[in-house]
Amino acid sequence: MLNDLDPRYLLSILLRRFPIFLLTAVLIFSGFAAAAVLLPAAYTSRARILVESQQIPTDLVQSTVTSHAAERLRVIQQRLMTRDNLLEIAAQYDVFRSEPDMTPTEIVAAMREQSVFRSEALGTSSGRGGGMAMTFTISFSARDPGVTARVANEYVTRILENNLKLRTARAADTYEFFEQESQRLGGELTAIESQMVEFKRANRATLPETLDFRTNQVQRVQQRIQLLDREMADLREQRKTLMDLKEDPSILLEQERPQTASERAKEELERELQLRSAVLSETHPEIRALKTRIMAMDSLIAADVAKQEEAIRNNSSSFLEEKLQETNQQIGLIDTQLDQMADEIAELERQESELERSIAETPNTQMALNALQRNYEGLQRQYDTARAKLAVSATGEQLELKQQAERFEVIEQAQVPDSPDKPNRLKILLLGFGGGTGAGLGLVFLLEFLNRAIRRPSDIISTLDIQPLAVIPYIYTDAEVRRRSRVRWTMIVLAVAGVVAATALVHVYYMPLDLVGAKIIEKTKIDSLMDLVRSRLRL
Repeated sequence: MLNDLDPRYLLSILLRRFPIFLLTAVLIFSGFAAAAVLLPAAYTSRARILVESQQIPTDLVQSTVTSHAAERLRVIQQRLMTRDNLLEIAAQYDVFRSEPDMTPTEIVAAMREQSVFRSEALGTSSGRGGGMAMTFTISFSARDPGVTARVANEYVTRILENNLKLRTARAADTYEFFEQESQRLGGELTAIESQMVEFKRANRATLPETLDFRTNQVQRVQQRIQLLDREMADLREQRKTLMDLKEDPSILLEQERPQTASERAKEELERELQLRSAVLSETHPEIRALKTRIMAMDSLIAADVAKQEEAIRNNSSSFLEEKLQETNQQIGLIDTQLDQMADEIAELERQESELERSIAETPNTQMALNALQRNYEGLQRQYDTARAKLAVSATGEQLELKQQAERFEVIEQAQVPDSPDKPNRLKILLLGFGGGTGAGLGLVFLLEFLNRAIRRPSDIISTLDIQPLAVIPYIYTDAEVRRRSRVRWTMIVLAVAGVVAATALVHVYYMPLDLVGAKIIEKTKIDSLMDLVRSRLRL
């Protein structure tokens, strides 16, 4: 019957239902207080790592470790949180000595739940190699404050070791890769160089660099063939003349002194010397041979002339016989020269054919050499690049070994915590007080809402539609007055005991009361207000 509520009526309801309200509030508050007392304390210890970017300017030297620091930290975290590592750390520091029955799987799950890793960037990335300062916080919670600090510091130690191993291993792997690549490319360069040398040796007759020489050689061979053709024509003409003399010897007698064969041979040799001197040097073997033959002809000419004159004087018959014999000798000599020249022309034509074939094959050889040269130049560029990167990776490896690149620095070691981080007992007590009060009030008003008893004149009017003439209040007997007094005092004692118990719990399990008071004064600025009041009173 909560219609037409007024403050006095609500207060009367609360006083009438106060035992129920108090009992409900005390029970709920007691449950929360028991939870605040019985929940095990959990201590949290934290350590912080500062990730510093490379201090040496990157335009002078660059690290070969290009992964971002946050990425490496995630990799290290995953390696650190493996089952074997967590079981080893838990056993090393006896993290769960109060729970000896925990299985390995439960230990791993608990370790992962109690470990917290958080990173925070301190600036914008500078690009390559994760050049951005950041902090990495490692937290561990446990019931023993000493264990929390030791485990957190163990995490820090392993993170530093893993980061150093990871960076040096990556730098060493990079150096080893480029070293192997340089060796491989160097071997391929040596192989292709050998291939080019072998190819040139096998195709030395058709190499492009000798093309001009072979072209000039063809021209010289052709000129020599033309010269020999002319000489052979002259020799054939001489042979024809000698054959005519042989067939009609009387012509010799009509001549006062005919030209001897030696004289004609000398003239031919002189003409040949003149022609060959146009294309050959003075020291050429053929030029020297021709001059020697001309000198030999001079002595022959002198002897022939003398014999010819003697024969003419003696008799004509013996002269004719001698001239015929001499003519036969000259014809034989010319035939020998013609055969020699024919053999030389055949050899020159063979040389010309080989030279023309080699000239025709030169473009194919050029194409094959160009392909080999392109492969060689491509490998050379790759080799030069690999060697340059090898030098860079060697410098980067030295940076990592000397820890002059990006580095992790512990700026805050994990300390043994002075107070538990969880549970927040004061918060639990406040929640219990608020929940108990709210539940008690709710229960009181629920019971009153369900109660249909008539307690006020307005209830008679609304229920029976009758206007009462007068209202006679309830008259308590002496026993009822005494009982109500005992109940009130009991409730007061219980309330005071609850306040005292709550204060004791705060003092024992959360914080000493003097510290609580000091914090309250600090938060509310009461001391400043009191100082202000004192200064005004002095005025």
